[in-house]
Amino acid sequence: MSHLRTALSPSAARIDPTPAAPTLTRRRRRRVAAATSGVLLLALAVTGCAAPAASSSSASPDSLGTASVALSWIKNYEFAGYYFADQNGDYTDAGFDKVDLIAGGGNTNSWDLVLSGQAKMGLASDLTGITGAINDGAELKIIGAQFVKNPVGFVSLAANPIRTVADLTGKRIGVDAGGKLAVEAVLKANDLPSDTVEFVSVPAGVDPLMNGEVDALIGFLTNYPIAVKNAGGDVVTMSFADANYAQFGDAVVVSEKDLTENREALKAIMKASIEGWNSALDEGTDAIADIAMTYGGADNGLDRQLQVDSAGVLPSFMLTPDTVKNGIFTLTPELIDQAVSSLAAAGITADPGMFDTTLLEEVYAENPDLIPGFTVPAS
Repeated sequence: MSHLRTALSPSAARIDPTPAAPTLTRRRRRRVAAATSGVLLLALAVTGCAAPAASSSSASPDSLGTASVALSWIKNYEFAGYYFADQNGDYTDAGFDKVDLIAGGGNTNSWDLVLSGQAKMGLASDLTGITGAINDGAELKIIGAQFVKNPVGFVSLAANPIRTVADLTGKRIGVDAGGKLAVEAVLKANDLPSDTVEFVSVPAGVDPLMNGEVDALIGFLTNYPIAVKNAGGDVVTMSFADANYAQFGDAVVVSEKDLTENREALKAIMKASIEGWNSALDEGTDAIADIAMTYGGADNGLDRQLQVDSAGVLPSFMLTPDTVKNGIFTLTPELIDQAVSSLAAAGITADPGMFDTTLLEEVYAENPDLIPGFTVPAS
């Protein structure tokens, strides 16, 4: 569903380039200082003894291997928490040898990489595709969601606004293949025929809306409205949730096999990812923009100010009364039931058995300090 974010460049490569050495955060600096002190003491104790070179090919027998995360889109502000977890050493502290953050935006779904073993966890843009894959026999589970409030919706201009479902009639909607599927689900959820709107295939970015080629775009409400405002537009938005299609954004997907056989590794990768996101939300918008530019700017032509502005909206989709209380990524039974009902209204078969909330419950029970006491953003 590539059109759901502002790409800002034609590049959406999956290859994960080695980023330039990032600035250490306060927590990481403390770790480095402690480690340096230990090294100095050890050096004094063995002065005159040459240490053998460490083998780069051998891993600790207790190693969890590679912390591999299949992202749902190109590397930008949206995945800042994983960058912080990498930068701060959260994944290596959790027992992994290295980190592989696999960029999305190509032709392969994140959950396909999970099924093939190339990723331990994947992020699905919304539930439409992943529930379809599970219905087709994919042995996957949804264990949580980065955005418990789906940040996807319709972006239009005040001169020709889409504020309600009734406003959709006769509108030209700019989409890619994934966006078309999502809008069709919205129409079904509201008992509207598929020809209620006219679908127009458009490239990423807000130019088609600003140029009058379409009446609305399907976009992440974290950044598309900002891009429209920056282009001089008077923006109007309607979320999918407001259009009776409640979803989750960047749903966390794992394999059933790993959930059973490699549960500790999954718990470790989720713990590290939570630590990274806690750091990102604590550090704030400028730090999120800086780390996004470090990890994705060179390859994706990111605009730093747009990263700053978009980062400012992230908490409103991640922090709710439930996630502030239970921890980020967590889903309540009520939210799952709402999502299942919403999918059913759109003609998509889903059931609560597709979800497994027990792993995150264990992670938070074993690490209560992962709930730092965030506050819910004002509406």
